Amino acid sequence: MTAQHPISKPVSQKDGSYVDDYQPPAGTTPIAPVNHPTPPTPPVTPTTPVAPVAPTISTPSSTKSPESLQDQNIFYLLGVDDSTDEEKELFLDELQQVIWEDFVERDVKMIISQEEMTNLRQIMAKGNDQDVQEEMIVYLEKLIPDLEEIMLEKALELKEDIVWERIAGMREYNLSRPEIIAKLDEVEELAKKDQWHQVAKTLNAIGR
Repeated sequence: MTAQHPISKPVSQKDGSYVDDYQPPAGTTPIAPVNHPTPPTPPVTPTTPVAPVAPTISTPSSTKSPESLQDQNIFYLLGVDDSTDEEKELFLDELQQVIWEDFVERDVKMIISQEEMTNLRQIMAKGNDQDVQEEMIVYLEKLIPDLEEIMLEKALELKEDIVWERIAGMREYNLSRPEIIAKLDEVEELAKKDQWHQVAKTLNAIGR
């Protein structure tokens, strides 16, 4: 949910990353081109109980170090913290939907039994509206006690993916500027050390 690019760390830590299914809000620093097969149409408001994913992506918490990825605001990481509330809300809805759909398509079948998967498919066959999605959540919560933790972990993975995607895009955009490329090399080293606040601060300084 990511094409290879010439940096020391791949954009995604996993094969088949779902970072390609997100669209950043307007005004972000150039990001590497993304191919969208058919991006999901997000609701105006959150549609599922996976809403706890949003704070993990967007807002800092006090449980980790100030440099931890979980503590960083996604809009600051992307350099678009001056986006409107409407743009931010839509973006978070899109991310939540991407995470949920990836979970259903890739992860669920590895967690529940074939019989349980058959029952889930019967629910899915009813359609893809909000009521059906909520019914799926209720069903899966009974089978997967740590469902929320899994969703939060997937949100964190996507959060890291999109930062690396931003770095890749900036590198491609500034190929003729060695001083910027050198800064991006520094950013990659910071990311490898999990110094994510410094990553965002440096990227945003380059982008201005």
